Amino acid sequence: MNDNKLSITFLEPDKCKFSFNQNGFLVLCVDGENKGRVKLIRSYPYSLTDEYICVHDIEDNEIGIIRDLKELDKASLDCANKELQNRYYCPTITSVKSIKERMGHFYFDVVIDGKDKSFTVRDLTRNLRSANENTLLIFDVDGNRYIIPDQEKIEQKSRRLLEPYLY
Repeated sequence: MNDNKLSITFLEPDKCKFSFNQNGFLVLCVDGENKGRVKLIRSYPYSLTDEYICVHDIEDNEIGIIRDLKELDKASLDCANKELQNRYYCPTITSVKSIKERMGHFYFDVVIDGKDKSFTVRDLTRNLRSANENTLLIFDVDGNRYIIPDQEKIEQKSRRLLEPYLY
């Protein structure tokens, strides 16, 4: 018989203090107890960006979940937001110039912030994902993420280049 039970620990925002240590790593104190370096993980990264944030220690053990970051004090909220922005950095693709396939790899030439960018994607069926009805996420071979927030708003040529890979 398996005695493993699901347990969720919700952290009280008024008892959590986030800051950065001298090396620039996010650290957490809960009710005065130093938890050391931590990482923040969104439970719902595409919809509830500030809610249900999992806090893990450096060895990837879950410390707990913060229901809503907005309940943190301003300094802790600023630190948490900065950490999440770095962790979930996701440049917006405004145009797809070309997609070329060679030996199972797909080479994308795109425009991001008005600048040309190239990246490689392996296995498009796993690394080109719909986050919702019109939003596409693309993961490259280096683990970087790119987003097309609304396929309907990019130029028709870009949509035509992407369409064969969406189904």
